[in-house]
Amino acid sequence: MSGLGEPFLSLIEKKFSQFAQNKWASLVAIGSAAIVCPPALLPWMPVPQPKIHDEFSYLARGRYVCPRAACNPAHPLWHFFDTFHVIQHPTYASMYPPAQGAVLAIGQLLGDPWIGVLLSAAAMCVAMTWMLQGWMPPEWALLGGYLFF
Repeated sequence: MSGLGEPFLSLIEKKFSQFAQNKWASLVAIGSAAIVCPPALLPWMPVPQPKIHDEFSYLARGRYVCPRAACNPAHPLWHFFDTFHVIQHPTYASMYPPAQGAVLAIGQLLGDPWIGVLLSAAAMCVAMTWMLQGWMPPEWALLGGYLFF
C-alpha cells in the first residue's frame, strides 16, 4: 500500500522539474498565479478594508499621488483636525515615504487601491523567485516563489 501513488507523484515531480528548468516561464507563472489566485478567492475573502492608522495614511498618500500632487495645502483650521500619521502643517501630507502611496495610486487608477497591492505582491513573488533561481536549483526556486504568495 505504501507505493500506491508513487507513479503518479513521480510523474508530477518530473513535469514540475521540467517546467522549472525554463526560468522565464517560471517567473511568468509565479507572477500570473499571484495576480489570478487572490481575486478568485474574493467570494470567500473580500477585499480587506483599512483598519489601522497608517493604512489610512498610505491611502491618503495614494489619493495625492493619483492627481500628480505630492500633498495638499494645509487646512485653515489645521489645529483642530489632528490625526495619526498625517502631517498637518505646513502641508497636509502622509508622514510615510511615497512608494507605497504610488502603488496604491496605480491601483486607484485601475479601479481600487487593492489592485495596486495585488500588483506589488506579484512583483515581490517574481523578484523572490528570480533571486532564488540564482542560489538554488530551479525546482526549489519555483517552490520558494510559490511559498511567498
